[in-house]
Amino acid sequence: MARVTRGHLVKPTVSKPNRTTFIALVVLDDAIRNLQAVGPLKQPQHGVRLALAYLYSTCLSKNRDPFDTLWLTLLGRDRQPPDFRVTWAGTQFARICQDIGVRQDIELGEAMARLRTDKPATSS
Repeated sequence: MARVTRGHLVKPTVSKPNRTTFIALVVLDDAIRNLQAVGPLKQPQHGVRLALAYLYSTCLSKNRDPFDTLWLTLLGRDRQPPDFRVTWAGTQFARICQDIGVRQDIELGEAMARLRTDKPATSS
């Protein structure tokens, strides 16, 4: 059952999102990691835009703010100082998780890390 938080309708929190939602979250997490390692993203970033659009479509609150803010932060077009940008992006990621009903916990972090370390099978 949906609940109201900060005046917005949000989904109940689940610990394990569906596969598509999980992959979209990994794309955003990777973009935040790249922001930290390389700096602001260069357009076009179709994967990031698709992930944001998909996650927004699953959000009951229809509050675009964390999605738009994360996009601007990843591009370096926000009002945050560069040293604070990664933290601010992480805050928006947490807001998106809350709005789509995904619990941002150790299990989610470990699953994203496992996906990053899995190497595709090579044919010999």
